[in-house]
Amino acid sequence: MNKYALAGKVAIVTGARRGIGKAIALRLARDGAKVVVADLDKEDCEKVVKEIEGAGGEGLALKLDITNEEEIIGAVRKTKEKFGKIDILVNNAGILFQEELDKMDTSKIDKILAVNLRGTILCAKHVILGMKSNNYGKIVNIASIAGFVGYDLSSIYCATKGALISITKELALELGKYKINVNAVAPGVIETPMIKDFLEDEKTKAALLVKIPCGRIGKPEDIANAVAFLASDESEYITGDTLVVDGGWLTV
Repeated sequence: MNKYALAGKVAIVTGARRGIGKAIALRLARDGAKVVVADLDKEDCEKVVKEIEGAGGEGLALKLDITNEEEIIGAVRKTKEKFGKIDILVNNAGILFQEELDKMDTSKIDKILAVNLRGTILCAKHVILGMKSNNYGKIVNIASIAGFVGYDLSSIYCATKGALISITKELALELGKYKINVNAVAPGVIETPMIKDFLEDEKTKAALLVKIPCGRIGKPEDIANAVAFLASDESEYITGDTLVVDGGWLTV
């Protein structure tokens, strides 16, 4: 496995207490970054930080609800107080409710929009200023193949992930002059708590595998590897792009 040179870099990873976010946090720390593990449950975040520290890294656990702008501002402040700067932001936090749109309660629609889209935008908003001052930054948004194609019973989720792909392009255009790279990673089907129930059904799992040329369900580490590359200086000339990590799903 490649190891990217992230020593001296400071990263915030949202939604980092489990699944893809946790794998990203651990990978960035392994590559030398100081990692802020941010999520709704601080106790779970502290467990991830202990893993980071146990491997010789340095981390900070923060309770963060990205639908609360004051908490985002507080997280940015605490990160700078602890580590002095923010070099990398990974907007990973996201939620999914699968229902027919006409049967979905409006409160669920609002929640998906608030977390997946508004929260991601606000995290970027409050990190960008410091990146501009430092004339350096890496923002990686976690989108989804659902931003490219329809995903069953997931209309609002698809809408938010498509919007993330779009704003990734615009922010890359807007921030390039400040040497801030903005990219996205679009996971396919990944083994996470979010889809655990689906994967436990053998028929559903088999139906998913038919669509994946690589022949297996993705692992959180597959996404973490892609993020580590985009967060590193090896990707200096890549911006506004969305790296699809789906085992070939979109080629079928």
